[in-house]
Amino acid sequence: MTEPSPFGLLLRSLRVGHNLTLEALAAQSGVSVRTIGDLERGASTSPQRRTVDALADGLGLDAADQHAFLRAARARPRAALAPDGPGAISPHRVFDFSGRDAEIDEALEILHGPRASDTQRPALIISGAPGIGKTTVAIEILERDRSSGRPAVFLGLDGFSSSPLSALQVMTAMLRQLPGAEQKPPADLGEARARWRAAVDIAPVTVLLDNVANEAQIRPILSICAGDVVVVTSRRSLAGLEGVRRLRLGPLRREESIAFLHRLIPQAASGEDALGEVAGLCDDIPLALRVVGNRIASRPAWTVDDLLGRMRTSEDRLRLLVAGDLAVEAAISLSYDELDPRTAALFRWISLIDGRTFGAHLAAAAVRSSDLAEVESRLDDLTDLGMLEARGGDRYRLHDLMRLFGRSKLRASVGPDEIARRGDHIRSWLLGTLERAGAWYEPQREPTALGRTGRGFTSAEAAAAWIRTEAEHWWPAYTEAAEVGEDETVCDVADALHWYSDIWMTWGNWHRFYSLAASAAESLGDPAKEAAQLGYVAWAEIVEVGDREKAVVTARAALAAAMRAGDVAQQGWAHYYIGWASWTLDRLVEADAAAVAAIDAFTDAQETTGSENAQLLSSLIKSKRGQFLESIEEAEAALARVRSAATADSVTGVITQYAACLELIDAYSAVGRHEDAMRIGEQGLALARALKDDTRVLLMMRRHIRVLIQAGEGEAAIAEADEALRLLGPGSSEAFIFARVRREVSLIGTPESPGAATASA
Repeated sequence: MTEPSPFGLLLRSLRVGHNLTLEALAAQSGVSVRTIGDLERGASTSPQRRTVDALADGLGLDAADQHAFLRAARARPRAALAPDGPGAISPHRVFDFSGRDAEIDEALEILHGPRASDTQRPALIISGAPGIGKTTVAIEILERDRSSGRPAVFLGLDGFSSSPLSALQVMTAMLRQLPGAEQKPPADLGEARARWRAAVDIAPVTVLLDNVANEAQIRPILSICAGDVVVVTSRRSLAGLEGVRRLRLGPLRREESIAFLHRLIPQAASGEDALGEVAGLCDDIPLALRVVGNRIASRPAWTVDDLLGRMRTSEDRLRLLVAGDLAVEAAISLSYDELDPRTAALFRWISLIDGRTFGAHLAAAAVRSSDLAEVESRLDDLTDLGMLEARGGDRYRLHDLMRLFGRSKLRASVGPDEIARRGDHIRSWLLGTLERAGAWYEPQREPTALGRTGRGFTSAEAAAAWIRTEAEHWWPAYTEAAEVGEDETVCDVADALHWYSDIWMTWGNWHRFYSLAASAAESLGDPAKEAAQLGYVAWAEIVEVGDREKAVVTARAALAAAMRAGDVAQQGWAHYYIGWASWTLDRLVEADAAAVAAIDAFTDAQETTGSENAQLLSSLIKSKRGQFLESIEEAEAALARVRSAATADSVTGVITQYAACLELIDAYSAVGRHEDAMRIGEQGLALARALKDDTRVLLMMRRHIRVLIQAGEGEAAIAEADEALRLLGPGSSEAFIFARVRREVSLIGTPESPGAATASA
């Protein structure tokens, strides 16, 4: 006679609890009486998902009960423990094991390191994502254990069963594996403890508990086995266990993956690059690598390149990662089926987020939730189950194979229109947040409709950190907005970031960023916006691209657009960029005329920030002509005005003061006023540090070190060169400049005349 399955028993219990006959439940669910009866009797043990959902609806189950109902339906039946014989058959050690030397060394040190006492040895908990190789690594650890001559007790705890083994059942199965142990099951854990200790104190063993479901399942076991070598594997971190040591397995290192593939496919003629690409497409996950290796090795006519061609189509990758009874998707499904409905929904929606890492706020945006704490809790659940990787702070990483799995589940649960709408929402959230972040650096900026979406920030520092950390997300969102014609959005975002871009000049994408905005402004037919964006493009051509000739052309186009718009302030900025680019090209007549025109336009527009920058440009032109005293007078006056203004501490005010200091330190140095030059250099360094801009710090240091040497302050010059080297770090292309200055000053002391060391600085 067929025994009812756990799902059948649960179904009958729920039906009776709701006072429903078979016929009544059939009427409410649309599932036939025969099907329900077969499920309850155990005649049918694998109901389809739509049948389970219909029965849950017919029973009126809430979300939590639906999750338990679905888990019971999906649970694999667990074979009963045999009344005689061993409780488990230990899995074999794989002959082609590769890599993991660092992890195994760490594990052996844990197992044989200092104990808390003579009777207490910490158990080793090995956790990690599906397919990461926890069991294989655990077996390898015990095989390499210097005490591996002892017999091993292995037990699979079937962590994904709907009714996992109890602690007493676990101990019973473990006792059956001890030589000469009595076969009668212990009555309770106390009796099990006495039998276990009596046996292993005479003949020690090592214990491997594989695929543990939860802490409660093994907490009593660890107490009973205190002092024994115990290794535990679980997809969960089992964070509630005390007095244990942990080893979290991540993907293999790339060189380990390649070595593993070489062992799996000895006939592979492909080079390291091809195998490295295969490893990358497998996320360096051992199960995926083994599947790929087995597929190729079992098909003599196949090559690595043949499979690569198929795997590069990302949507097909999971379907290809199947070899016999090994399947990556099936391994992930076991963890996915453990999730409650809302956590499963979160996992599906975050699969839309590309990029190496993401934050909790972006995950909340993906599920359109305002409850950040709940989202963080669910992200922690996913991390605990190995479906996400925690990267520190609130950063998480969803590996590509997990992302592909999540997207397949997402497509199965919602239609393409809803996926597209959610993608649009994520893009809008990212760009709205970006505008709000940039607004911290834009004086008196009025928020746009876009800026009312997204998250807010409590400080400029927090805003800046978000801009840099999330660039891998907002930059693709911005380019996508440009591609789909969201021209107003593109212009608003670019305008919001134009002062922050002056702080983060090393990003490397500003020219394309502002070029997209200039094209968007042209599409809008708004010459004022076009003038502004072309001005930003000219800025990027000066400071990022280094094409000053092109910057003059672009700035003239900005001037023409500003003239069409009748925007005097933008005319001033266009003249300023023309003058700045011309100054760098030593076209001083053209630069001077542009500076004068900029000052006049800014004065008419009452644009104070622009006027001060144009005045500083005028002083730079005078310095290049050798008119240092006049340059000093203009720059000092401009510096005094900016310092006394209400915006002195704003980003724009600090940047303008820094620019004045750059001009003054050169001018004072040129006329031999070293004390003034050192004073200005110290002020410039303080301003650069306030901006948290290492590029500006190093630029000012180069000038300040030169002045220190000229003034006879050799020790101070060496100390500052050392600080510069610390900022640059090893391998920097600029480090040799400061290293040479330091070496020359150390060898010859402070020269009476500047000489080579001064020129080097």
